[in-house]
Amino acid sequence: MDESLFVSVILPCYNESGNIIPLIEHIHLQLSFCNHEIIVVDDSSPDGTFDLVNNKKYDFVRAFLRTSDASFAKSIRKGIEEAKGNALLVMDSDFNHQPMYIPQMVKNLAYYDCVSGSRFVYGGAMNSRLRHLASWIFNVFVRILTRKYVTDSLYGFFAIKRNIIQKLDYDKIFWGFGDYYIRFLYYLQEEKATILQIPVINGERLKGEGNSKFMKVFLQYGLATIKLVLKRK
Repeated sequence: MDESLFVSVILPCYNESGNIIPLIEHIHLQLSFCNHEIIVVDDSSPDGTFDLVNNKKYDFVRAFLRTSDASFAKSIRKGIEEAKGNALLVMDSDFNHQPMYIPQMVKNLAYYDCVSGSRFVYGGAMNSRLRHLASWIFNVFVRILTRKYVTDSLYGFFAIKRNIIQKLDYDKIFWGFGDYYIRFLYYLQEEKATILQIPVINGERLKGEGNSKFMKVFLQYGLATIKLVLKRK
């Protein structure tokens, strides 16, 4: 076991009672090579996600319940602020981000400041061709506007060194929902952080339904990108 590495995995969640326990156990298995903790931040799920995790009493899991100001990004910020590790890993709580990539992401932090999963480098993919094309077009739009090089500013599956993320201004980044990741990568590149993009294939939820209104999401995130660029100018 690598005693010098302590990984904090942050799982923001809302109504993931059908996915969270299998995911926690998959992550724990993938990180058997190093010290780790799993931080679950629940945004007051009505399906009992928080109680389900707490009742398991895992010694490597800490769960936090947010009771106001619902926000996916603010749940991630809460997890970051509570994390004890010298490496942090953020991922979705529904198997959209596959745990099998975790060892590769974490181990590459020995050479890079951040490792980001991308569906748009060689070997990456999504199951839906329509979503893949729409997401690719949107990411090209983001790259043109921001003049940055990261190919996937939407996926939100990343590992980062603690001392690197602490250089960022959380108030400028962690608000709203998935659009936070556009801001996160933008400011990270402004800091000249070294970022490795690894190819990832989108996973599938075990239970429940994801967000099907992706055109509405693209519109919201497009406006967020424009506001970001205008603000910087």
